[in-house]
Amino acid sequence: MNLKKLISVLDVEKVVGPLDRNVKGLTYDSREVKRGFLFVAIAGFREDGHRFIPEAIGKGVGVVVVEKEISSPHQGLTFIRVRSSREALARLSNYWYGFPSRELKLIGITGTNGKTTTTYLIESILKKAGYGVGRISTINYDLGSGPVPSRITTPESQDLHRMLRKMADGGIDYVAMEVSSHSLALHRVDGVQFEFAVFTNFSTDHLDFHKTIEHYLEAKVSLFRDRVPGRAAVNVDDPTAPHIMRRISCPLITYAVKKKARVKGKILRRGPRGSSFLVQIGKDKPLRVDLPLLGSHNVYNALAAISVASAEEVPPPIIKEGLEAVKRIPGRLECVQNKKNLDVFVDYAHTPDALEKVLRSLRQVARGKLWVVFGCGGDRDTGKRPLMGKISLKLADYSVITSDNPRSEDPEKIIVAIEEGIKEDGGQKDEDYTTATDRREAIRIALGRMRRGDTLLIAGKGHESVQIFKDRAVEFSDSKVVRDLLSPN
Repeated sequence: MNLKKLISVLDVEKVVGPLDRNVKGLTYDSREVKRGFLFVAIAGFREDGHRFIPEAIGKGVGVVVVEKEISSPHQGLTFIRVRSSREALARLSNYWYGFPSRELKLIGITGTNGKTTTTYLIESILKKAGYGVGRISTINYDLGSGPVPSRITTPESQDLHRMLRKMADGGIDYVAMEVSSHSLALHRVDGVQFEFAVFTNFSTDHLDFHKTIEHYLEAKVSLFRDRVPGRAAVNVDDPTAPHIMRRISCPLITYAVKKKARVKGKILRRGPRGSSFLVQIGKDKPLRVDLPLLGSHNVYNALAAISVASAEEVPPPIIKEGLEAVKRIPGRLECVQNKKNLDVFVDYAHTPDALEKVLRSLRQVARGKLWVVFGCGGDRDTGKRPLMGKISLKLADYSVITSDNPRSEDPEKIIVAIEEGIKEDGGQKDEDYTTATDRREAIRIALGRMRRGDTLLIAGKGHESVQIFKDRAVEFSDSKVVRDLLSPN
């Protein structure tokens, strides 16, 4: 592709070198550079891509896009300076792959919790309606030929546009994708044309990155305000809904259980194997859904999916069939089948709001004591640690505080921060909780103290298959550990 034509989508601040040249490829990863490629140097969290420019040059790169001052450019190369390398990467990628989102109907789901489950529910409904559906989620990506592991919730812009191109070329009609606050702040979804945007809920999270709750909320808002989707769906039971809706200029569908809404749910029954509810869509006849997913929060996720599907004119019987076909979401209040028939659930809940919701859901169906094993991730929002301790004391009968993904932090110091919240509310060690730095040992302690009829929640890691420490990542699956510990010797 001609360089001058390619960079026409950029706000260029400075050019050093020829523009009349051919670009053979595009990348932001110096390891993928080949002769004649354009390399975009991104200043990341741990590494600055500008440091890898010499490596890219050594591999034969022809063009380098930077956001820092150009000094001593090499003969024969072209350097292009822009205000933001991340914005530039998104614009270049969108152009390079032929604006793929224009050929698809993209449904973007944002919010603190519920994004993953909502993508699965939307995917199931639309597949039942006969459409080709792709999915981009925290658990995995499915571009139309089966799931593949995901590295991050919302891919970097070049990877995302490449995936969208593959789906468009493969005959996919719809894409249900999670849109994280990080991806919005870091321009990963710039240029993506959304048919629909969904807001699930909002609570504290990711303050290690966004710094303030206000900045975190504004990142979510930007999906609706700056990227103006074709339509939007908002959970009006969430306290931040009015703030979101004031910034929406496209047609809006509201959903709720408590408040008046276009898509109104009424919970009929909650049990250990799912919930039944009625949904009123406008003036249509109420539709009964027997959702195999446990918890009131999953009713809200289902209402979000219904809002999208009904707007896309999917018939109510197909909506019902699609929702009732989703028997499980990996790591989302997932019941772990085991040889001793104990009620053990694994969930990804790693925020105060999510932990509270899943514990409340389990409290409603628990026959005996409710146990919880959880920790908090290292190098992440520290303010939520005592809050989660308080929630576990309030809603569980007994807590085992342990490690999550400690990353570069001392696991014991993270546990101490969680304990502070428990102690502030009068919790006593041994009487109300205990601690175990080793996560496997923590699970073993909880399983060993359970009695038949009790319920155990293991929270924080959900579907994850590794545990991340300062110097290594080890294989670790909560579900697998449960099955191993409960297997006969």
